[in-house]
Parts: sequence; structure tokens; C-alpha cells
Amino acid sequence: MPKIPTSKQDSGSASGSSNPSGSHPNVLKRNQACHQCRKRKLKCDANRPCSTCVRSHAHAVTHAPVGTVLPDHPDCTYDEVPGIIAAQKPPKNHYEKLESRINELEALLKDQASSSGASNSQQGYSPQVADSQSPLGNYQEPSSSGLVNPTPTVSSPVSPYDSPLAFTPSFHSPGTFATTTDNISPHTRSPLGHTSATPNVVHSPPIQIISGTQIPQDQYNYDVFWPSWPQDLPLPNLLRHLVEVFFAFHPHAGRLFHGPTFMTSLQLPPSHPKFPSVSVLHAICALGSLYTVAVSPTPDPVKDMAPDEIFRNKYKSKYHVDSFGEQQVKLARKAAEEQIWEGKNLLQNTQALLIITWWYWCHARWVEVFMTTAQVLRSALPLGINVSAQFHPISESLRAPSLLPPPEDVVEDEMRRNTFWLAYALERMGGCSNGWAMSLDDQDVSQAMPCKSSNFDLGQSVWSMSGERQHAQMKDILLLHPDDQLDAFGLYVKGAMLLSRVKAFNMRFRSKRHNDDPSFVYGPPYATMWETEPQHDGQDDPRRTPAFVEIDHLATMFRQTFPFALRNPVPDGMVDSHLYSACLTPHLALILLHDPHAHVDAAGCVSAFKILEAARAILDLIYIVRSTSYDITLLDTFCTFCWFMAGRVLVRFWHAAQEAKSEDQVITLRAEVEYIASAIAKFGERVPLARESHSFRGHRMGIVVLTSCADRYYRMLNDIATKTCGEKLFIMD
Repeated sequence: MPKIPTSKQDSGSASGSSNPSGSHPNVLKRNQACHQCRKRKLKCDANRPCSTCVRSHAHAVTHAPVGTVLPDHPDCTYDEVPGIIAAQKPPKNHYEKLESRINELEALLKDQASSSGASNSQQGYSPQVADSQSPLGNYQEPSSSGLVNPTPTVSSPVSPYDSPLAFTPSFHSPGTFATTTDNISPHTRSPLGHTSATPNVVHSPPIQIISGTQIPQDQYNYDVFWPSWPQDLPLPNLLRHLVEVFFAFHPHAGRLFHGPTFMTSLQLPPSHPKFPSVSVLHAICALGSLYTVAVSPTPDPVKDMAPDEIFRNKYKSKYHVDSFGEQQVKLARKAAEEQIWEGKNLLQNTQALLIITWWYWCHARWVEVFMTTAQVLRSALPLGINVSAQFHPISESLRAPSLLPPPEDVVEDEMRRNTFWLAYALERMGGCSNGWAMSLDDQDVSQAMPCKSSNFDLGQSVWSMSGERQHAQMKDILLLHPDDQLDAFGLYVKGAMLLSRVKAFNMRFRSKRHNDDPSFVYGPPYATMWETEPQHDGQDDPRRTPAFVEIDHLATMFRQTFPFALRNPVPDGMVDSHLYSACLTPHLALILLHDPHAHVDAAGCVSAFKILEAARAILDLIYIVRSTSYDITLLDTFCTFCWFMAGRVLVRFWHAAQEAKSEDQVITLRAEVEYIASAIAKFGERVPLARESHSFRGHRMGIVVLTSCADRYYRMLNDIATKTCGEKLFIMD
């Protein structure tokens, strides 16, 4: 051992102080611990080498980066004590080896820089070419609308998830994205799910905005990556950006996950058990790409396909290259299915499939929406998230245990409940546009209603605060809304329950009537309820049954029973997406319920009056939200379907006014339909596309295209107006 003189002032003893009595055999005398343990103030057993240094050396060898050279034996040195012979001397040139290794790495960097410059010069490299290879394209300053608008370019992006262990030039790095305080629209939801009147700032790593004439000053990206970083995930800075915009912009993100907990877990190494599932991260990347210009959006396979086409993949060319969002969706599905078969991360994989379904709906992929939502809801049964504990089967043999372990805390318990209700609401709201049967019957849903966002964010339990908690099977669940239990999200879920009852009535009426269900049999008290003189087949009219009258009453009274503080969806210009959707659902329910029985050309038809009143109530809600500075593209996608249904009803009355030669009504109704169509078109302006300009609205050319969902609803409404009234819609910007 090299001789190092002792010092009385050295206070690096592992034990802190010696035992004055000397009775404890494990306490070392002063300066008997090794130098390393004294410096780190750790406990030393005075072995040669000591166990602490052995463990530290083993950990360093296991987690050493690729190419790092470490000594074969731990560096454990002692003061020279008489009677102790050093077993092995450490290399005297230890520091010289480190210095030489640093010199080697610097030389490698210089060689790589010179070779990269030579390659670029041979290929005609220019800053514009480098920028065109970036998935960001060429950037401009943020526009007044709050989004960073890229300049048009026809270049195709490179893959945004290269190996995170490689040195990547920053001008090729997919993690360079423009994020400022201006690119977040006001009145949006924070990562905790609150509504704020001030712009949210998405905190991202420092970056440089790339333009067509600038080259970044730093040539290399020196970000630190975990050695176990999943290969297919985007780079950490891009991943964090997509996660942040997901929480900032998507209306359901703050309910599906607990924002602070999720962001904290994202800082852990990928090998940590608390690190988010890869399927969830891939799904968030796909959905988050809709709200940022960091990646290119997903184009339609064919622009001129039928607006009601459901099998859209058959129009894809054999040369079609999946976009960033499509690749992330496929990776998320693959990872989720693999982990489900292995029984790992069951709840997180269910959440990933739910996020994927939201992405499908945004791109009008109705078959995928139906199939994936069904998978999520059917998965809720073995996970036990569709029922409360008190609603267990009578037979002991049928009490199947949940595949999920008991929740660790209140936050996890509420997150499971929110996951189910979001899946339930998605299927009920998405199922309004088709006649397909639902995947889970309402009789099998007995879950408690979600708590308020303030309780969820703070991790507070509602059970201990207000006694019995509302659940799905409670009587008058749609008309009773306790202030201490529910907020806008609870009303949003109840709106989905109302739509579920409407669809169940429309689909099961004939089968229930065939089985002589008392609620679906003609009721004499309702003989003259809808028209003054019932038709001769009035007994076959579904409106004259107790079940229809009950649902009509629920839809009419639903919004009127809201708590006083939740009756206005836009208080002081601040829009709550959940409350706004909840206000739309009763009007949509009345349209779905009365539309098959409405005779718009008859003056005394009560059903016609009901759907006209509901359509104009939806129109009023459009007026309200568009009169604010709120970005309507941040609303739930379900809102566009409500707007479309209102427009379709007004088209029917527009045609009736044409038949009646009422010019004033024709002008009014046409203006109302065109305003609804303009709102749907505005909703589609979500993704600025840094490619060639295209818009199916012939009177306007720009760099914005409509998202697939809004595109379909607009084109269907335009087709209905053209076929019914013989005139195409004209949208005023």
C-alpha cells in the first residue's frame, strides 16, 4: 500500500468516533478505516479491500457506460499501520489512465466531426437540407393564434426515435421543437386537470428554433440517456414534450392519470418498476402529436373517399409510409398485447388502449374505435373496475377475484375508477352514430361515480367525507347531483349514461315489446300526449309507452337539475370541456329520441318541435364557445358529432321551408346550418401541416388541413344539404 501520512485533523472516520470503552468489537479506532470510506463517511470493516469498496466497485462495473475501462480490483487504500502488510498496490498511474481515456474520447469526437463535415460537403450539404431532414421542418415565430406555424416544405421527416445512445447532431435531432409561452392557447387545462385563464407553459428542455438559414451553434446533442432506454421510444426530450402537451391540451388527461405522480415517475430509470409502461408512453406520443408541430401529422390515405367510409385502410397505397402517430399507435398496441398476455401492467395497458381509441376517433377510424373500445370495456370485467365492492354476486363460486391487486392509495383507487368511466363514456358517446350493440350492459355497471377533480388531485377520499357515494345503479342518478361529490366530469359521465339509455330504448324497443315488457307496452294515458289527434296506429307509436316518456323526461330535466355553479359551461370566458360536453348531451339525447318520429312538415308535431328546439340549443352553445378566445380544437371530439346532428336537423327544416316557399325561414335556417359547418371546419384546424397547401374548402387555400374526424362530419353535412336542399354550403371565414 502506498504510504500516506496520517493527520489528526482527519475527520473521515466511518464510525464518527471511537468507542471510549473499547468494548464494542466492530468499532474501529481512529484512522483505521480506508481512505475511501473516510472520504465518503461510510461504515468500513477494515478488510483489505473492505466490503463497502467491493460493493461500490461491483456497482460501478455493472452500470458502466459502453467503452468505459475500470480497474479489475476496487481502489481501497489505508494508512500504513505496523503489523499490516499490503496485499496489493493499486496502479500508480490511475489518474494518468483517466486522462488518457479523456483524450481518446476527445479525439473520437474530433474524428467524427471531420468525417461528418466531409460527408456533408460531398453530398452538397446546406443548412436548408439539414433542416428539411428534421421532422420539425422549418420554423417561424409563434402566430397570433397561439400555435407555432411551420413554413411549407415538401420534405419527408426522418424517424423521430433513433438510438438514444448515439451522438446525434442537433439539427437532425427530433427533440428540437419550438415551445414558448405563446404556443399554448389560453383557458386550457393544466397537467392537474384544472381550468386556467392564463396560458399554461409547457416546460421543455432548452432548444434552438431551427430556420432555413441558421445552423445550431452546438453540433452535438450531449443529453444523458439511461442505458436501458427502450429502443422504439422517442428521445427523452421529445417524449417529455409530448407527455407535457398531452396533459396540457387533452381534456381527459388529468383524469386518466394523476398528473404530478405520472410526471414524477417519468423521471425514473426505465428499469424502475414505477416507470410508466412502454405501451402508455407510445400511446401518449401518438395522441400528443396532434397538439404539437414537433412531428408531422397523420395524412389521410385518400382525400376524396366517401365521407361515411369506415374501412379506410383499403385505400392506402402500397407505397404508404406510416406517420409518426401511426407508428406509435402500432407500437403501443403491440406492447400492450404482449404485456397483457404476460399478465403485466394490466391497468396501464388498458389505459394505453383507451388513449389509442381517442387517436382513432380523431382520425375517423370507426371500425378501430368500435373494436378497441369493446376490448377496453370487456377488460374492465376481469379487472373489477366496473363494479363497487358491495355489488358482489350471491353465489360464492361466482365471486371471481380481480386480476388487479388492491390499490396502494386513494389516488390509484380513483384512477382505476376514472379509467372505467372514460372508457364507458367513450363507447356510449361514440356509439350514438351507429346501430351496433354496446359491449357492456348498463345492468353490469355498478361503479361509484368519480370524485371531484380537487379531491383527486389532492388524494382525498370521498367515502369518508360524505357518507354514501353515488353509484351507477342509484335511483334518480341522472337528476340528483350532490355538490360535495360531483363536478363537471361527473356530469360528463352522467351525460354518457343518458345517451346509453336512449340508444338502448331505440335498439331494444321491438324485442322488449315482443316480450310484453310493461314499460314498452302502449299506455292509454299517453294517447294524446304528442299530437292532439293520434293516428290510427297510435298504439304502435313508441312515444306512447312509459319507457319513452321516462327517458324524454330525463333528457328534458337533466341540465335543469345541474348545480347552480355548473349550469354555465363558459363562466367568465373560461371553458370547461367536460361541462360543455355535459351540456350538449341532453339536447343530443332529445334529437336521437324524437328524430325518427318527427314530421317537420306538420305544424302540430311535438317531436318536430323538440328536435328543432334541441338543435338550436346546441347552436346557442356553439355561439357561446366561439364568442370567447378559447381554442375550440381543445374540446372533446364528441362535440363535433353533436354539432353535426344539430346541423342535420336544421337541414330538414331548411328543406321544409323550401317546400313551404318561406324565404325568410330559408335564409335563417341556411345561415344556421352554415354557421354550424364553419364551427366543425374550425374544429379541424388542429394540426398545422408543414407541407404543400391543401383544403377541400375551395374558396380558401392555406397551410391548414382538417383533421379526419371534422373532415368527415363537414363533408357529410355538406352532402346532406346538397342532396336535400339542392345547395352546397358556403362558409364565411
